Amino acid sequence: MDLTLSNIILACHKSPNFDALLQLGVTLSNKFNAKLHVMLPDTESNTAVGNKLSNADHTLQTVHNLSYKDLIHTATEIDADLIIVSTNNKDSKDGLLTFADTVKLIDNLKKPILTIPSNCTITSFEKILIPIDTSYETRQKGPFTIGIGKRFNSLIQIIGVSGDKDKDSETTVNNYSRQVSNKINENGLNSTIEVRLGGNITDQTLAYAKEINPDLAVIMTEQEVNFKSFFTGKFSEQLVKQASFPILNISPIDLIVSDARL
Repeated sequence: MDLTLSNIILACHKSPNFDALLQLGVTLSNKFNAKLHVMLPDTESNTAVGNKLSNADHTLQTVHNLSYKDLIHTATEIDADLIIVSTNNKDSKDGLLTFADTVKLIDNLKKPILTIPSNCTITSFEKILIPIDTSYETRQKGPFTIGIGKRFNSLIQIIGVSGDKDKDSETTVNNYSRQVSNKINENGLNSTIEVRLGGNITDQTLAYAKEINPDLAVIMTEQEVNFKSFFTGKFSEQLVKQASFPILNISPIDLIVSDARL
């Protein structure tokens, strides 16, 4: 099961994790043999940034008042396979996009979007967290997660979650988690399963993440929509807002259905 990325967009600006963002962009570009399209506000210096990108096939563009609308336009124009963007979260406000604009980007651009909190310096994905819930579509995260995991030889840690504790929810979560785990193992990667039922699924996921310290979480933008967070907004939005680690947001339409059904 292979994941192909041909065009990657990295949108960021000068922030405490600026160099780490550039390094991550270069790493992903090289691992997937993809072209890296770096977008910066026009207040940044191209020369210094260009030197840091010299090891990757890249373009460098400065945009006046760079916004989420510019990212949507460019991603559509070049048919980007992945958009990496520096974002604000509850702990840091130094990101390129505010939380509100990050949500608009995710909602309006049906492409994989990797959000990096502006205080995060992760540059490799050795441990990947993947929440699996009771929705039929939840397993579609598996192929994309495996595709990334194979490039980094990642340990993929599954958390089976549901807002309910009933027998049907428990059975569904356990079955889906095992199916995803089996597919991960078939592709030569190691996986673990942790199941937590009842309560707020955002809190469940974040609590487990605090225990394992993942480098990345892979979620779907329409995950377990019938279960409302204790906060305002969907599970995916609240995880992006609260997580201190990168979140890869994918949509069901990003994946090949036959592979996604496992």
